Amino acid sequence: MMNAGLRFEFIWVPSSLGGHCGTPYEGMRTTIRWQRRLNEFLQCARDVQWEAIDFDPATGQGSAICKLTSDAPLPDEWIKDGELIELLSGFRVLAIGRIKG
Repeated sequence: MMNAGLRFEFIWVPSSLGGHCGTPYEGMRTTIRWQRRLNEFLQCARDVQWEAIDFDPATGQGSAICKLTSDAPLPDEWIKDGELIELLSGFRVLAIGRIKG
């Protein structure tokens, strides 16, 4: 998979719980971490750029498409429908979600 878009659903973590003070926006860059792939994350963090966002500030939930910022391929099992992810900025968890196939 070369710089292909990843589709996911997410819930935005409010700033009162350690998340970002704003809402998600197109062009935002975050680190993506698969919840079941912690060892791989520790060996190689992967960054994404948010491309298209559908977000409801009232519920804090939305869906988005992001692009990997690197051409390093992802294993197919990482992008299966339902894989759980976290989107980070440094040590802060900005959103949690799941891959949509």
